[in-house]
Amino acid sequence: HLMVDHVLSMPRGAAVIYPKDSAQILVEGDIFPGARVLEAGAGSGALSMALLRAIGHDGKLISYEIRDDHLEYAVSNVEEYFGERPATWDPRLGDLKEVTVDDLGGPVDRIVLDMLEPWECLETCKDLLIPGGVFMTYVATVPQLMKVMEGLRELQCFTEPRAWESLIRDWKVEGLATRPEHRMNAHTAFLVLARRLADGVTPPRPQRRARR
Repeated sequence: HLMVDHVLSMPRGAAVIYPKDSAQILVEGDIFPGARVLEAGAGSGALSMALLRAIGHDGKLISYEIRDDHLEYAVSNVEEYFGERPATWDPRLGDLKEVTVDDLGGPVDRIVLDMLEPWECLETCKDLLIPGGVFMTYVATVPQLMKVMEGLRELQCFTEPRAWESLIRDWKVEGLATRPEHRMNAHTAFLVLARRLADGVTPPRPQRRARR
């Protein structure tokens, strides 16, 4: 069955990252075949499934989850979708703040977070991500967005972070009665993206329009 149907109908212990956001993560985060990806906040496994398909047979996805009940849902949902546990997947129970490069077998190409306080893990992510690697996080509220953006800027080892949200509205197409649907998939979360700079490189100052 289709992944989108599985994600929307599967059992869950935590809220899932919906397809409109996981699609943005895959493309904007440049999740490529063969990539080594670190995910933290595996939740119910929705994003894990999308990441596993994107990294292909030669990639590696390491998924951390701090709650054992959530990890059980993630493992069950992923295994049900693929028919088995993918050989490229390494789900782990643990706290990302305690993870080292040695724990991962080397630095990773991409990091994707879905947690309540991602700013607390930024120092760790800095050490785990290769120079040029992509960091992304998914946050639901404006205070979370502000804190993670400020945290990335303060570290002085990431590019200027970018934040956005995606809003999707279906259309009803019936001849001359064609119009937008009354309801739409609006705010689910903000996505934040930044790239790891090489050690010793100073992040460029953000360009702001001059006042007239």
